[in-house]
Amino acid sequence: MADDNIKGVVLKGPWKRAKTVKKSQTEKISNDMAFAEDVAESVMIPMIHGLSENGVDIKTDKFVAEIGFINEVIKAILYRTMNYPHPINELINSLMSTKTESVEDVYARFDHDALEKMVEVLTKDKKDEE
Repeated sequence: MADDNIKGVVLKGPWKRAKTVKKSQTEKISNDMAFAEDVAESVMIPMIHGLSENGVDIKTDKFVAEIGFINEVIKAILYRTMNYPHPINELINSLMSTKTESVEDVYARFDHDALEKMVEVLTKDKKDEE
């Protein structure tokens, strides 16, 4: 067993300091996240009611998953507006592009091929894990 009383060992820095977050910053972040949740909810509830009134079965597991995804997209929009990161923004940037025809006309395009490739890779990874 090694000697626990080693003498003459010098540890040199500089040491990285842990990033400290002030209480006021923590409160601001908490308030901003609560705000994003509230706004997303205020957008989602009328949309769900509208879908239900138009014949969409809102009680299926697939609907719950899809609506959960939409909820995250809404929060991602709000996070971006407040300068917070959200991983869905990277997905959106990978799948969507915009084209400006004029000041009034901006078009969005969904990249189906990119999504198919992502799903293919993810499906393959899932199968490899099993």
